[in-house]
Amino acid sequence: MIAGMLVAASPRIASACAMCGLSPGDHAGHAFNTSVLFMLASPYVSFAAIGGITWFVYRRSTRADRDSNPPTIVKR
Repeated sequence: MIAGMLVAASPRIASACAMCGLSPGDHAGHAFNTSVLFMLASPYVSFAAIGGITWFVYRRSTRADRDSNPPTIVKR
């Protein structure tokens, strides 16, 4: 109850949003938005890069196996 009264008494402490305390026209809002988008996109980019490398190595290995073992032709 005491904590609630302290928060209600000082709105500056109660401000949980980093954007709410900015003055109008401040460029920090753009920086906050960009950093959030970067943090959201980075796991997807990492997953795509690892998946692409894995796919490339797999395709390269199957091509090497196919080239080293030519198919045999059986005549009947």
